[in-house]
Amino acid sequence: MLLKLESLGYTPPNFTRQLLTDISFSLAAGECITLTGITGVGKSTLLRLLNRLCDPTSGQILLNGKNYQTISPVTLRQRVMLVSQEPKLLGMKVREALAYPLQLQSLGAEEIKQRIVTITEQFEIPTDWFDRTELQLSAGQKQIVSIARGVITQPQILLLDEPIANLDFTTAERILTTLTNITRSKQIGTIVVNHQLELAARFSSRLLYLQDSKLFIDKVSTSVNWQDLQQQIRESEARSMSEWEE
Repeated sequence: MLLKLESLGYTPPNFTRQLLTDISFSLAAGECITLTGITGVGKSTLLRLLNRLCDPTSGQILLNGKNYQTISPVTLRQRVMLVSQEPKLLGMKVREALAYPLQLQSLGAEEIKQRIVTITEQFEIPTDWFDRTELQLSAGQKQIVSIARGVITQPQILLLDEPIANLDFTTAERILTTLTNITRSKQIGTIVVNHQLELAARFSSRLLYLQDSKLFIDKVSTSVNWQDLQQQIRESEARSMSEWEE
């Protein structure tokens, strides 16, 4: 098994209760999982734990059977790539941003050039974006570049936090199709935080649903009633908002 979580718990600093409690699941190579739940339930935090930007307060995470704590953060993040919800290009132009993680892996110039050609074709990134900075890209364009930057490193695991939030439906569908094809062909384990369940139903093999700090649903996609789940999330969001206003 590529990734395994065993009774994972996390209490953020200065919190009196756990944000995540007793989370257990596994991820296989080539599998694409949708992770969903209401706002604030801990989805992004779970991805940060999997990228070791923070450490669990209980339980453990195993990568290829090896405890996360025994793997250096630098090595781990080369294998487990996180694409955040608000992507940054760190002041670089698009071409530089795509090349940079490959330079950190000490790849040669020709290999870097070929990977950039391949990834820009896969994600249909036009060459006239290459010399643009993030200030010259729309939010959706930055998301596409950031996803491509994550995939280009050929990680074992790809973590995507709301990767299609700023894309129109047609573009989101195209990007998810590309990600699904790459995930399967390269045997990358992928976890996608996604609220657009009409697309998640088509492009994921499994669903993880967080509720009240726990993993409430872990099912294969074909056994999920996606419409009922969407309604359940809407009602939970409405109750949460009502409680907050009170």
